[in-house]
Formats: sequence, structure tokens, C-alpha cells
Amino acid sequence: MRLVAVFCLCGILAGVNAVELAAQDKASLYKEGKDSDGDGKADTWTYINNKSKIELIESDNNADGTVDKWRRFNADGVRVKTETDTDFDGKLDSWVFFNEEGNKIRVEKDSNSDEKVDKWQHFDPASGNLTKVETDSKGKGVDQTIFYNAEGKKVRMEMDSDADGKVDQWFSFYPNGKYKEAAYDPNKSGKPNVWQQYNEDGSKGKAGFDTDGDGKPDKWQ
Repeated sequence: MRLVAVFCLCGILAGVNAVELAAQDKASLYKEGKDSDGDGKADTWTYINNKSKIELIESDNNADGTVDKWRRFNADGVRVKTETDTDFDGKLDSWVFFNEEGNKIRVEKDSNSDEKVDKWQHFDPASGNLTKVETDSKGKGVDQTIFYNAEGKKVRMEMDSDADGKVDQWFSFYPNGKYKEAAYDPNKSGKPNVWQQYNEDGSKGKAGFDTDGDGKPDKWQ
């Protein structure tokens, strides 16, 4: 990695939140540019405060001369937020949030480039494992939620298949990630009345039905 540019210190921002740094005068921080891929052009720029702490790292990940990733830190150099344009269309589509200790707690994504977040990934800050993933696949609000155990393995899922704001499908999983049981509410009663069990190899097992409306299967086949 070659250092290709170093800019003079012109002053220091005091007490500026890292999230707000992009709107401030970045030239008041010490700035250095680096060529990380050896093509002779700077593609990473680091901004450092008077405590020798990094407050911002900008990078150009596709060598088009445009910054597409911003890693933001507070005045003590602790990670606060990372913003990225992953498809290089000039619009942010990925946001990573960190807690006060700099541990990742949430990732938000715009997967269809409509400038609206449609996926939320939640993390345990201590282990870094996923705890929950929420998805808005129809643009009407969260319609799928996947829950994970302490080891980061998928254990259950809830779905709103028609985006009416009500969960109508429930799933559980084996430790190997395959379906264990699926439950459905086809008549919109607010509770399952059809069940499909699965074997651990993914093959179908018994199917259950609630014939008396008490929310419990009373007939299996």
C-alpha cells in the first residue's frame, strides 16, 4: 500500500459528532490519501483529528474516482456508522450502525435501489452474531422476520404473505437450517389452522389441521 498524498493540518474540529462530519469542513482535519490497489491513484482518504484519532475514512471501491464508502468515527476513534453505495449508482444503499463501544448492532439495506430501506439485520454486540433479520419485500412494511439463537443459527420465522400487516405463516427450523414445521392461517383468523411437519433431511412429515377453530391441530394425516 503506497502513500500518495498528505495534506496539511489546517485546524481541528472540536466536539463534532462523526455522523455530522460530512457536512462540516473536512479540510480542517489532517487528511492522507492512499493507493490501496497500486494503480497510481489514491482511492482511500483518512481524516485524523488533533488527538491522532481517525474520524472519517472515505474510499473509492471501483476506481471510478468517486467516493462510495464512508466509515465514520467519533472524536475518540470509535466506530459510529458506515455508509456505502454498493452498486455504484451514486446512491447510498447500505448503512452499518455501531454502539458506544464500536460493536456492530444493526445493518440497514436498500436492496432494490428505490432509496428506501427494505432489510434490517440486528446483531448481538458482544458476539457479533445475527439475532433478527426483518425484510420488507413488498414496500408495505416488514413482512418477514427471521429469529436466530445465541449461536447465530436460524430458529424461527414469521411471515405476512399478503402484506396486510398481520402474520399468517410461522416456521421453525432444525439446527441444520432445514424446516422443522410450517404453520399457516389461510382463513385469516389470526392463528394457524394448518400445519406441515418436516423430517430433518427436509422431506415432508405429517400434516395437521385444526377442525374446531381452537388454534390447535386435532387431525393429522
